[in-house]
Amino acid sequence: MRQAVRFPVIEMSGSPYEMGLAHGRACRGLIRRLAGKFDGWLLRDEYLEEGKRVAQEAVPCVRAEAPELLEEVQGIADGAGLDFEDVFRLSCATELHSWHGCKLQQAVNTVTEGPVDDLEGADGCTSFTAQYGESSLVAWNMDWWTFWQPYMVLLHGQPTAGPAFLSFAIAGTVGRPGLSEKVAVAANFLSYRRTAKEPLGGAEWGGPGVPYNFMTRMLLAQESTKDALALLKRVRRMCCLNYTLGDAGGDVCCVETLPGEIAVVRSEEGFVVHANSYHSPKFGGLTEAEQRTADPRAYHAREVVRRRSVVDREAIYAAQRAHFPRTDSGVCVHSKGERPLITLLSFVAEVGKGRMWAAQGSPCDHRFLRYEV
Repeated sequence: MRQAVRFPVIEMSGSPYEMGLAHGRACRGLIRRLAGKFDGWLLRDEYLEEGKRVAQEAVPCVRAEAPELLEEVQGIADGAGLDFEDVFRLSCATELHSWHGCKLQQAVNTVTEGPVDDLEGADGCTSFTAQYGESSLVAWNMDWWTFWQPYMVLLHGQPTAGPAFLSFAIAGTVGRPGLSEKVAVAANFLSYRRTAKEPLGGAEWGGPGVPYNFMTRMLLAQESTKDALALLKRVRRMCCLNYTLGDAGGDVCCVETLPGEIAVVRSEEGFVVHANSYHSPKFGGLTEAEQRTADPRAYHAREVVRRRSVVDREAIYAAQRAHFPRTDSGVCVHSKGERPLITLLSFVAEVGKGRMWAAQGSPCDHRFLRYEV
């Protein structure tokens, strides 16, 4: 029997500052506990101070593109009783993880003795998007370290200006993928590279840009997939991710992004599945045959969906819950080790309908419950 567990829903409305203040007050204890552990979870001691400076370099980039989100960060900080800088940094976890990988890679190149841990995340989310009637479905498995799970919340934003939205978030951050009135967004981690000419997992850091959490909120404010693509093409980002998009008109695609480049991935099948490798030829991506062994979550999830006669929520649920043959992990991640990983949450959003279904925790063990924009 699968468990029925609802997410803590954080109600936010009004101006950006008012929304942030509501978030900060509602999650004050969680945010303060997380802020006390955050840097040590992501960075080695010798990189702590430099890492803080790297995150702070993103502030002018966000100010240039989405100053309202900085107002929201200030509201969160005031509500939680913390400094702006410490709360802003919470929305830069993926960037600090990627930057830390560059630093460790540099250490490998200069100091060869001893292992270097966690240069790249082996599991970093699976995304789906599919045409569904005249609209679309967008779905996400968020895979990361288990220690994030107590801090996961669902933001329900009703801004004075802009569309209402649901955005999953680590408490104190401005949000991750979700659903708005017009579009839905999923995302997954890609190995860092400063440019397409450089190798995966390179040692050279590309510098500041807009962090992932801010980028997803900016995408959720768009009117269509077309508008979202224009935004991704224009705005410089701080790390490498695949953004998975669908709108109320049925325009679906994946967008692989480097700091200053994008590659759009579409399919004649009417649905696209993506995990943690580059698929676009523009970025030297894996062919589908190569994905079978090099990116098995993307390959296996796609095969599960293909076997269904209709691509609907149930078909995507089946893929999100799928384990590889003879293992207890798969698309639904259960990874042991010093820093175990799991699928922290899953959702399927019906774009244009204002509703999504989400499982809190491993989808193999939890039911998908309905939430409304």
